[in-house]
Amino acid sequence: MKNKLGFTLIEMLVVVLIIGILASIALPQYQMAVTKAKVASMMPLMRRFKDALAEYKLQHGSYRTDDGKNPTADTLGVYWPSDWKNGNKPCGNSDYCKNNYWMCFYNEERTGHVYCSHDFSNDDYFLIMMYQPDENIAEGVQGMMTCEAAGTESNKVCKALGGKVVDGASTNYGADTVYKLN
Repeated sequence: MKNKLGFTLIEMLVVVLIIGILASIALPQYQMAVTKAKVASMMPLMRRFKDALAEYKLQHGSYRTDDGKNPTADTLGVYWPSDWKNGNKPCGNSDYCKNNYWMCFYNEERTGHVYCSHDFSNDDYFLIMMYQPDENIAEGVQGMMTCEAAGTESNKVCKALGGKVVDGASTNYGADTVYKLN
């Protein structure tokens, strides 16, 4: 009797099945890790805006300019990353900027807060928000950095970032749940 070299069909099917099971477990974890990394990369920019606003208040005694408006990004000296775009041009100090994952606003005229959003789908999106301490639009989140989730995937992201639910928080962005990040 000869020794046969190689694998049987059953052995190959078992190996493929095991690889499939491992992939189905690992892929969602990998995707969440990538999402967390993208969100974590946004945090320093949000903190720069927050710190610039705090410095502005120390110098001027208010978060608002003399005419009652919020200081511009240019006044604060905070700029978007150089590889981000506002339409087809670099963002510089504009109030709107985006890359292939984030769409961000520095809403200087209305509230002064900074927010960046990402859509998983029409019904599932999240926002990373940095509210001014004298924010008058969103109740219970003044001076906070939040992750605001609308949908299952978004809630997973906010929880994975270590967010703690803010009870009674209200925003104007349609989020199901608001998580405090700072």
